[in-house]
Amino acid sequence: MKKHDCPRIMRVLKKIRAYLDGRTIRLPLDLVDWRRTGVFQKRVLLMEYRIPRGQVSTYGRLAKKLGNPGAARAVGNALARNPFPLLIPCHRAVRSDGSLGGYRGGVKLKRKLLEMERLRFDRKGRIVKVCFW
Repeated sequence: MKKHDCPRIMRVLKKIRAYLDGRTIRLPLDLVDWRRTGVFQKRVLLMEYRIPRGQVSTYGRLAKKLGNPGAARAVGNALARNPFPLLIPCHRAVRSDGSLGGYRGGVKLKRKLLEMERLRFDRKGRIVKVCFW
């Protein structure tokens, strides 16, 4: 690691701590190496990055916003391979029925992250009173 990288990493760590403390923050993307993604995945990740804390979108809605309305599964696959899960909050994408879908860290962690953002769930594990972005 280069000497000048440490302050940048420390800034990201402080923001991660703030997020875990419940504050609304946006993690910086200046440490992201986009060479690790393809063009489509980068577009998906940048769209996902824009979803505000406490809101979710569906894989289908993200596909539509990207101009590919039939690409919900491709969006899900791109998010499943998110190489920057701490910086790009891919837990904010869910299925169209409000159920969680998959998550690289496991569905329990996805639910916990969404609960930290004050989202609530019904008995079937679906998000209630959701504000879809």
